[in-house]
Amino acid sequence: YLVWVDITATGMTAQQYADHLLLRNHVWVNPGTMYGPQSGEGYIRLNIATQRSRLMEALERIVS
Repeated sequence: YLVWVDITATGMTAQQYADHLLLRNHVWVNPGTMYGPQSGEGYIRLNIATQRSRLMEALERIVS
């Protein structure tokens, strides 16, 4: 129920992208660096263990 998303194409660090999603899109994700600075940079972790409607709403916010 945990998805690791490669965000390297954004040009942002994992923390910058996580902050961006929270502040701008109101979606809370974990920066990959939270789980190890070497392996987690360039990734965010998205928990999808929720209701389908909530997941769809969050994904739509991320895409926007």
